Amino acid sequence: MEEIKDRLKKALEERNMTAAELSKRSGIGKGSISKYLSGFVIPKQNAIGDMAKALNVSPAWLLGFDVEMKSQQNRAQEVSEAIFTGKIEKLTVANQARLMSYYQALLDSQEDDEK
Repeated sequence: MEEIKDRLKKALEERNMTAAELSKRSGIGKGSISKYLSGFVIPKQNAIGDMAKALNVSPAWLLGFDVEMKSQQNRAQEVSEAIFTGKIEKLTVANQARLMSYYQALLDSQEDDEK
């Protein structure tokens, strides 16, 4: 399992983001980011969440777990873009129906969470 410092470095590199920019986007001090990147300090849960959000990655991925790097929000955005750019037309009718069912299930779940 990769360490948090390695995942942070990878996410920063893939997004062409500096540690200073991550600090600004996440609200975490530059010194703390530096300590996380060096592996000197392991970030607490709230810092993991803030950095994951700023980097648009899954917090579980950032922690080193074997999960997708992209956050759920990122995947949802890709689906939205596919729908609005006409890429959904490349799917079979059955897969389009599955996608719409999944979309509806997410909306229902979100409504339940908001209650």
